[in-house]
Amino acid sequence: MLELDALRGIAAVSVMIFHYSINENAGKLGWEFRYGVTGVDLFFMISGFVITLSIQKIKKWQDFAVFRFARLYPTFWACVLITTLAILFYEPASLSVSQFLANLTMFPVYFGIENIDQVYWTLLVEMVFYLWILAVWLAGGMRHIVTIGFLFLVGVVFFHALGHHYPTVYHFLTLKVQFLNHFPLFYTGILFYQLKFRSFSWRYLALICVGMVAAFYLHDKGGRSMYHTSVIEHDLLIAFYHLLFLMFVFGKLSFLVNPTLLFLGKISYSLYLLHQYVGLHLIATFNETLGLNIYVAEFLTVGIIVLLSYLVTVFVEDPAISRIKNWYRAREHRQVEEPDAARTALP
Repeated sequence: MLELDALRGIAAVSVMIFHYSINENAGKLGWEFRYGVTGVDLFFMISGFVITLSIQKIKKWQDFAVFRFARLYPTFWACVLITTLAILFYEPASLSVSQFLANLTMFPVYFGIENIDQVYWTLLVEMVFYLWILAVWLAGGMRHIVTIGFLFLVGVVFFHALGHHYPTVYHFLTLKVQFLNHFPLFYTGILFYQLKFRSFSWRYLALICVGMVAAFYLHDKGGRSMYHTSVIEHDLLIAFYHLLFLMFVFGKLSFLVNPTLLFLGKISYSLYLLHQYVGLHLIATFNETLGLNIYVAEFLTVGIIVLLSYLVTVFVEDPAISRIKNWYRAREHRQVEEPDAARTALP
């Protein structure tokens, strides 16, 4: 599914351009790419699709846990380390050992500690989705994932609609469990999986529309888009992302498959994790300290971030995924062989 890799690349670059063109940089550039903030919406839809696909292949929950760990944590730790080094260079007094250690968990918010890079907030949203779909799998509910997801979607909408009746609980949950603010996007990703790999169904299409409308409704209920886009702008972009997925399902998105987008998709995880804190401080260094033109500063920064992301992907992400999976499969193979050997040894 190379189209999804291309979409990942587009999403990551959109978020990067957004961060590099807002606030003080907007005045220097003379423009800002506000719409890039919605790149995370596209990421959430992709996750809904891909995780539904991958969880179909597991035999036990440990398979899912190990493979997700291999995919996420080694790369995340490498990027946290790089960002930490940047913080120690630029703002050493702003980082404590406890903050660094808490960030290694990927959910420092549960310890009352801030992320060292604000883009990390989406990782916790993804993590809660993994737990949600794993719970569905453990309950034997994957055959009914569409119905379960719909019921959960209805619950999420009512939770937000009635939030004024329990403001303390509502504020706490929307802050600590931001998955509740973005579930419709994961759900439509699940539905697009059904549409592509199960069968064509008007029911799926209707539910996709329902999920999309729910995402419209949640525009101002959480996330970052509400601070940078109007309701109409955000809704149109969400609708556009759903159109892209519909084209993908029906094999009409192959025009996105090219070496550049596939490369960006390949490094998208590292690119997303590294681009904000490190990138913004590099831009400031090139532009304000060295006096380079803002466009030159941003061009150099993008090049450095892409290179760093590529190095992390090649020397950390790929080897870690391969080695952890190989270790786990070898371990599972030994566990199967040992009982067989014991039975063979019986008189």
